[in-house]
Amino acid sequence: MLTTTIYKKNIHDLDEYKFKIIKDSKNIKLGKKVIKGMYNNYKLKTVTLIERETCPADCIHWGDCYGNNMPFAHRISHENQNLLQKRIYNELLNSTNQLLLIRLHVLGDFFNVKYVKFWSIMLNTFKNIAIYGYTANNINSKIDLSRDIAKEIIKLNYSKHSHIRFSNDLNNPFSANSFDIVKPVKGKSILCPVQENKTANCGTCGLCWNQKSQSIIFKTH
Repeated sequence: MLTTTIYKKNIHDLDEYKFKIIKDSKNIKLGKKVIKGMYNNYKLKTVTLIERETCPADCIHWGDCYGNNMPFAHRISHENQNLLQKRIYNELLNSTNQLLLIRLHVLGDFFNVKYVKFWSIMLNTFKNIAIYGYTANNINSKIDLSRDIAKEIIKLNYSKHSHIRFSNDLNNPFSANSFDIVKPVKGKSILCPVQENKTANCGTCGLCWNQKSQSIIFKTH
């Protein structure tokens, strides 16, 4: 069974990594800037960890993670959590003149409760940032750590600037669900407009952070 990325050469330890952890978005589907909704004019940024190593083992996409198709992505090691948080904090401290919407995480997931609490502190500290993303952690998981992390993410989402959807939590309207297991239901869920080529990218869409009452359905990458 795989326990980490299949691209081990692209795992970077922080004590040797000379680039930023919070990167400018270069993904065509993500976009570079938000142009509508509550974060209009925010610059899109990304954080990428290591798929599987930071993810709950009951993620339904454990085997076919879309990280399998991202051989060139820089995966940041989370093993030295204090250094990871220090690097992120310093980068945010040097970006207070910008409005930032940070995608957590392009690859990887929230790996412990302390890390979730760290982002809560960042949102309270830096009023120019917001975060969004998806987590495979779930309050109904059989894995204790996954349940604990999910409970803390629920608290994190109390912030008006945190928008972390729960993957494949079919009873939660603020979720992101796989087309493989559930189909869109009018008034309750929406098929990702970017995947349907109805809008250019996430920055021109914004449903994942603007739409609270309906789940978003994604086709498998």
